[in-house]
Amino acid sequence: MRFDATIPMFALCMAASCVLRTPSLSSSLGASASALPSAPSAPPAAEVSDVGFIEAGCTFTGSEIKGEPGSLHPLACPAGCNKEVNIFGTDVYTSDTPVCAAAMHAGVMSPRGGEVTVVLEPGRPAYRGSKRNGIASRDWGTYRASFRFEGPRVVQAAPEVRAPVVVDAGCTFEANQLHGEPGSVHRVSCPPGCKANGWAAGTDTYSGNSRICLAAIHAGLSSDEGGGEFTLILGDARPAFRGSKRNGVESHDWGAYNVSFRLQR
Repeated sequence: MRFDATIPMFALCMAASCVLRTPSLSSSLGASASALPSAPSAPPAAEVSDVGFIEAGCTFTGSEIKGEPGSLHPLACPAGCNKEVNIFGTDVYTSDTPVCAAAMHAGVMSPRGGEVTVVLEPGRPAYRGSKRNGIASRDWGTYRASFRFEGPRVVQAAPEVRAPVVVDAGCTFEANQLHGEPGSVHRVSCPPGCKANGWAAGTDTYSGNSRICLAAIHAGLSSDEGGGEFTLILGDARPAFRGSKRNGVESHDWGAYNVSFRLQR
């Protein structure tokens, strides 16, 4: 029945020299798609930086930060980084400088560590060293890249105080005259010219009736020409003290004494 219906149409086309075309799947789909409203375009993807927050170690240098001059990089440093490292520059540093040590030198971080923002800079023809916050940086000539820090300076922790008060001892001052329990620490300053004053008993550990400044010369922590400053630690009673000759001072043997002391830088 479907075949019979097609013959007259075919014959009519043959007489009129027409071309019979069947609709294609793509054209029919295109027609129907053009009738539908277009979907809104998706927003462009946000640009993601390939360098995020940097958890730096104490040896991490500016050369390890990837970016163009002027780019900012947040960075965190641990506590206790070594200050005795090669640092070149002041405020602006060569890129091979350890960042955490430079941050302490610049005053934007304390020895307890913390967070800073590093700004990459172009190379410079020269870098000037300085001593800041207990850290010495060095001069340097031309270098290919630099960095600096952005942000406020931090208040540096007060330097460690080894004893609350410096005792300005005279040449005749003895350890017996210090007030404190065994183990207490005292900072002592001695004047020049104490070598000929009095006597001392012991070696490394001295009897409490020894004159401190003479014992300090014997221990190599003071001098007759310039004096010196050092730390004294009070000790317990001892049954004996052995004398010796050191640094031009002869200390004596001694028996039991109820107070002793030792010295250190």
